[in-house]
Amino acid sequence: MQLLKSSAILALAILSANALPAADRAAAEQRGLLDDIQITDDLIIFDSPAFPDPNNPGNTLVQLQSFASLRQIDLGVVSSAVSAFLGTLGVDVGDSLNTLQERIRLLGAIGLPGKSATISVSGCVNEVETGETSGLPNLGMSIATASLGDCGSATELTGTASLTFLDNRKISGSIFASPDSGFGVISDIDDTVKISNVLDTLELIKSTLLDEPKAVPGMPELYTSLAASLNKPQFVYITGSPFQLFPFLNDFLDSAYSTAKGPIFTQNLTVIDPVQAIQFITNSNTQAYKVSQIDRLQAMYPNKKWLAIGDSTQKDPEVYAEAFNKGVAISCAWIRQVEGADNSAERFATAFAGVPPDKFRVFTDAEIPALANIEVAGGEC
Repeated sequence: MQLLKSSAILALAILSANALPAADRAAAEQRGLLDDIQITDDLIIFDSPAFPDPNNPGNTLVQLQSFASLRQIDLGVVSSAVSAFLGTLGVDVGDSLNTLQERIRLLGAIGLPGKSATISVSGCVNEVETGETSGLPNLGMSIATASLGDCGSATELTGTASLTFLDNRKISGSIFASPDSGFGVISDIDDTVKISNVLDTLELIKSTLLDEPKAVPGMPELYTSLAASLNKPQFVYITGSPFQLFPFLNDFLDSAYSTAKGPIFTQNLTVIDPVQAIQFITNSNTQAYKVSQIDRLQAMYPNKKWLAIGDSTQKDPEVYAEAFNKGVAISCAWIRQVEGADNSAERFATAFAGVPPDKFRVFTDAEIPALANIEVAGGEC
């Protein structure tokens, strides 16, 4: 095991050396890396929430998150190391090597500090800056609140990076604008809307790194119904997965939940070893992170009501109850009962201590279709 971990570390060391030769490093040092995105760099613009400026009602603010890294990293060595590690667990990569390489692509990305980009947003008055990317521990990551000016009535906007003259790539991300009123939906991803098998480490690894993603049966239809009954609520997905899985999760949600699109809040993870990332993915300690992200939403939308949807595998009941007891306007929490999890009455009574019984519901898969008939906007749960 230690040998395989060392191989993965060596793989990333090789990638680091190959990705940024000495001459390029010298040039980077001269410009201090305080620079726009170059043709040798890569950039991800994460889907971002936008909200009314409390000090200027006609202005829209956006919390823009981005990640800058070195471009064109060869993942062959890393994927070989990860494949070998998975083999020791009894997981055969088989003919899924291309899928594996795509899923772990960002796990091998070398983050760049001091990078920034100008983003133009369709339908908005102002261009915005991403803000300079961080050094360690959040290497290459940036999150900044910026003013978009007047964006009209559009709810889904596209932010596109302005690149150098010779760079013809189109790098963009969605921006979801929502008023500080009405309803929103906070949703977990793994085993809430996507079958991930969180309780089975090997199955979780396969569903995350190798298999085609599958929606929990009935949940896409339920979310479509909620989009109508809650009058176009803003969906926000909060997951304990690392940001390196954002492209995979975003593609899945865009496909399976196209009527319930929204920003995805992921955890920051700077890795030196892809095996560490696998261990991170299987770590169930997400409660503090998820509560902090709900606090983030509360700051953006202090007058919005929320329907919170999760499952019983990890800490969603405890997360939503903690947020409710802190004063977040969670009108209702729905928890999917997953086989093999702690679904005891004692667990839920403890988790939802302080929450009125009519503010949460634990449901089975057989009950998913009936959830669409609940008038959440009218006060039912």
